This record gives sequence, C-alpha cells and structure tokens, in this order.
Amino acid sequence: MGDLQGDFKDALASWASGVSVVACRSTSGLLYGLTVSSFASVSLDPPLVLVCLNNANRLPGMIEAAGGFTISILARGQDDTSNYFASRGREPSPAFHEDHPGDWTAAGRPVIKGAAAWLCCDMHQHMPAGTHTICVGRVVQASTAEGKNPLLYFRRGYRGVEGV
Repeated sequence: MGDLQGDFKDALASWASGVSVVACRSTSGLLYGLTVSSFASVSLDPPLVLVCLNNANRLPGMIEAAGGFTISILARGQDDTSNYFASRGREPSPAFHEDHPGDWTAAGRPVIKGAAAWLCCDMHQHMPAGTHTICVGRVVQASTAEGKNPLLYFRRGYRGVEGV
C-alpha cells in the first residue's frame, strides 16, 4: 500500500484545472492575492461561486473582514503571474506589482489585467473544511475578455487549450 497523501496528490494532479487568482483589498486598503485551482461555480440563481483557501494563508481572514473578493481567471501566457501569486512570503501591499498589473472593479476590488475573465463577489458564506476554508461568493459583477484562451494546470505544469 502506497502513501495515501502522496497518491491523493498524484491523482488530483491528473485533474486539469483552470488557474485563477483570488484577491481582495483589506479594510486598511492593502491588496493581496493568491493563485488557486480550487474554484467552482455553485449556483446560477443566485449566482454563486466558491474557492477553497488554506487556513495557514492570510487570505481567508482578509476576505471575511473585507466582505468580498475577486477571482481573475488567468489567460494562457500568464504563467509568471500565476507563479508570483503562488509564491510564499509575500506581504499585502498598497499597490499592484509592476510586473503583474491590475485593475479595479466598479466595487473597488482588485483584478488581474489581461485575465481571460474575472468575477467580483460579495461574501455569501465562509465555512471551515479541514485545513481549508470554503469561501462562497455572490457574484455582483463579471467580465470576459474576448479572444483569450485559458491557462490550465495539469500534472504539475502549465498547459493551454489547443485548437481554440
């Protein structure tokens, strides 16, 4: 019998997923974002989505305090942006990083420039789930960039959609 945790991680690596950055602006005005692959739609009416965030990260608490968050669905070619937001040791900052520019939603929440799409969410529900927190957001604004293909992650590497 193999190592269940290792086998579990290897099996999940076989699930191709989109790459997104969940971000929020804290009540003190600082920006913080995190690359996630655990993102899903929940409901069309009302429009709900969820993200799963590790409790060891500061983002679940920031989202709860801020009352909302955004999800930027990265486009093919935004590998460096994904890697930046996945890196450890970053601190919340007052502005976007110059190499990974952002924009603002009508609600004043941060999104990644050049993303294939983004969603702006008000906090709907915050639930503990093992080592993670499930943040369910009610979508209040959405935007799609025409002609952008998604960035995918499969077997521990970035991929794209071929033939699209």
